[in-house]
Amino acid sequence: MANNCKSTEVTLANASETNIVTATSNNQIMIGLNACNTSTTTAITLDVTLRDGSNDFKIAKAVSIPPASKVEIVRGKYVLATGYSLKAQSSSASGLCDIIVGLLVDVS
Repeated sequence: MANNCKSTEVTLANASETNIVTATSNNQIMIGLNACNTSTTTAITLDVTLRDGSNDFKIAKAVSIPPASKVEIVRGKYVLATGYSLKAQSSSASGLCDIIVGLLVDVS
């Protein structure tokens, strides 16, 4: 099976935890995660959580992102096995955050 690169883009619309990626029947390797504060006036904080199906593991907790700024949350690689998911939550009721995740998908 061939490996394929792709990106996933998500805009957080509120302060609720939002699903970013859910691993399919094949493993995926996360090769980067960037978050951008889309507000020009308000700082936000961001939580990013890796869920293995029943347990939560924080990748980032209360990371401060200044207005109109980007933060590289993941620079290394994380394997997302079948059933794993990646979630994010902004401190802002309006979300104010765009997230882009680089993935290597269909890894067997």
